[in-house]
Amino acid sequence: MRKDGDSKIPRAALLIVALATLFRLVAAARIPLTEDEAYYWSWSRHLAFGYLDHPPAIAWAIASASFLGRSPLAVRLPSIVFEALAALALGRTARLLAGNARAEIAAATIFTLLPEPRLLIGEALPDGPFLFFWALTLWMAVRATKWPTPRTMALLGLALGGALLSRYFGWPLLAGVVAYSLAPEHRSLWKRGFWIAPLVAAIVYAPFIVWNATHDWINLAFTLVNRQMPHAFSIGSIFYYSTLRTFAVGLVLWVVAYYTVIRPRYTLLAWTALPFASLLLLLAFFETVESYWLLGPLASLCVGIGIAYARRPQRARRMWALLWAPPVAYSLAAVIFWVVPQGLQASILRASHEGLKGPLFSSVYVYQPLAAQARALAAPRGAVVLTNEYEIASELAFNGLSPLIVGSAPQVAQWRMWNSGSIPERALVLTFLPIARTPGFERLLEHAFARVRSGPTLSYTFAGTSEGTFYSTWCSRPVRDAAVILYGRFNDM
Repeated sequence: MRKDGDSKIPRAALLIVALATLFRLVAAARIPLTEDEAYYWSWSRHLAFGYLDHPPAIAWAIASASFLGRSPLAVRLPSIVFEALAALALGRTARLLAGNARAEIAAATIFTLLPEPRLLIGEALPDGPFLFFWALTLWMAVRATKWPTPRTMALLGLALGGALLSRYFGWPLLAGVVAYSLAPEHRSLWKRGFWIAPLVAAIVYAPFIVWNATHDWINLAFTLVNRQMPHAFSIGSIFYYSTLRTFAVGLVLWVVAYYTVIRPRYTLLAWTALPFASLLLLLAFFETVESYWLLGPLASLCVGIGIAYARRPQRARRMWALLWAPPVAYSLAAVIFWVVPQGLQASILRASHEGLKGPLFSSVYVYQPLAAQARALAAPRGAVVLTNEYEIASELAFNGLSPLIVGSAPQVAQWRMWNSGSIPERALVLTFLPIARTPGFERLLEHAFARVRSGPTLSYTFAGTSEGTFYSTWCSRPVRDAAVILYGRFNDM
């Protein structure tokens, strides 16, 4: 008898996940990389056990498909696989908790159709491996409760370690699993080998700690100090768009959790979803929070919703599907809009008098022509491209240039570790804003180079509408201390 149930994964679940994966593969091949994806791709060219912004899992994931070449699909493929496996793992968790195949199908389907475009595309972000390891953790934790073998405990530890190496949000998951195991009805697990799980997780996580310790704890400092800027308690803080959206989703999550997780007493799902979601609701009054931070708790909730859905009468299930359909349809429409040919996008925008530009249009198509024009401008003059924005540098690097990042951006130190720190005789500086509107950076260039003059403004259109504008500046004859000036406090890191 199979430990995970009386049958294999239902064909319906496999078919839904397979169709969603096929959709993601098509979309991933058609849509250029976003700035963040290009940034994580740049990590994959310099594999390490840590980076400035995040733990290293996404870099290693992208690198695993590098043998396929340099293309958006190759970069996104590991995340697409992770999302498919996460859906199946969540389905398996629901099957173990509920004891029926319908719950497995429902949980896998709900997760697969989360109305989040970045997931529907399979974007190469830390969320891919993070959600897989979160889902795997839930599955292994339920298995460990039912069949507490050393092998299962070790697999649980590997899953927890993977989540920690994907995002710092893996710590709330670890805390939730430990809290679940300390409940009176589960404490005996520790005598039956549960201690193996945190031990294995610690071993998996250790290289990241060592990397931080040998790099002046830059990742920890950036995450806890520089990334978010807390302020005094303020009711008005939640009305910032991103925070308000997160706050609204968090409240809905709590309401849904009450009926699908708390009342049915699925304590593992409650412990892994609600404490972290509650913390984000509290933080919304002190700093900006993002809705995608709730993806881990939502994964736990998908299991509870799947079980509740499977137990409802047919009429109720249809009503639930109707309520879920509009946000899913909007997300699918956005992705499909990005995938269709430029001419069709232009026709749709014209028909809507550009009313759909805000909710649907994406500027990801701007960087390939920018890279081509930057190369055409810089090469005849023997110039090197400089920028003060890691987004520009990463996209240009993916499109075949070798730019340098200078200025006060936190990513300067990391980029300089990967590239030569020497300042070229001639530089083409590309920025999002005219340097006159960023006086600090303008002064930096004027101190570092004997000659600074404005270059052409680089504007691009796509699908008949404005896509983006960049500003260029020509710099030449660097002074003796140009590197110290341009790299600033990051020069010796």
